[in-house]
Amino acid sequence: MKKIIFALPLLFLFASFTPPQIKFISIDVIIGSRQPTPPEVNLMRAEEAAHPNIAQSMHDLENAMRHLSDAPENFGGHKVQAQADLKQAWISLRKALYYRIWQDTH
Repeated sequence: MKKIIFALPLLFLFASFTPPQIKFISIDVIIGSRQPTPPEVNLMRAEEAAHPNIAQSMHDLENAMRHLSDAPENFGGHKVQAQADLKQAWISLRKALYYRIWQDTH
């Protein structure tokens, strides 16, 4: 009995010093307006590993956006529209991939 009485305060003390586990991701991170924190990165990597096809599609869109930005500017405004469309598709894929993490905050 004395051991239990002694152990309980220690248990509560150690529990109070454990860092909280983040279980959500900010919409700012999903749409790309801010960099993720290390806990958010861990959650994102876990989702990407669980859904490799969506993650690969996001990387393909990033490459397409990079190549398009290196193209010349003489496309009659269609390049700008294509860039906006690619960005929106990228955001939509991120929303789809990280939905389960994001929904915990809403």
